[in-house]
Amino acid sequence: MTQNPGRRGFLFGGAVIGAGALITACTSNEPAAQASAPAAAPAAAASGGNDAPGDKVVIGFSAPAADHGWIAAISKNAADAAKQYSDVELKAVEPTNDINQQISAVESLIQAKV
Repeated sequence: MTQNPGRRGFLFGGAVIGAGALITACTSNEPAAQASAPAAAPAAAASGGNDAPGDKVVIGFSAPAADHGWIAAISKNAADAAKQYSDVELKAVEPTNDINQQISAVESLIQAKV
């Protein structure tokens, strides 16, 4: 039985977009500080900054059914990363390999304005 390559591309694209949205939401727009001289010892982790709680954000996440190891890892890592921040809510839809159900799930996330 052959698989529809368009379906595979859509599913892969959805996973990439979901992972990209998570990464984009967790990065800073502030430029990196310029070091004037090399440090003798590693600096301690800064307190505050990008890890400080800010405005609450809701991230929608849709991935195909986790029947492949890397898809399961993406889904688990997204949930774990969201739990680290009190100002992040991850709304993951039920994973499925049915393209019509996935489209419906993504549309529900869009309607919820996540």
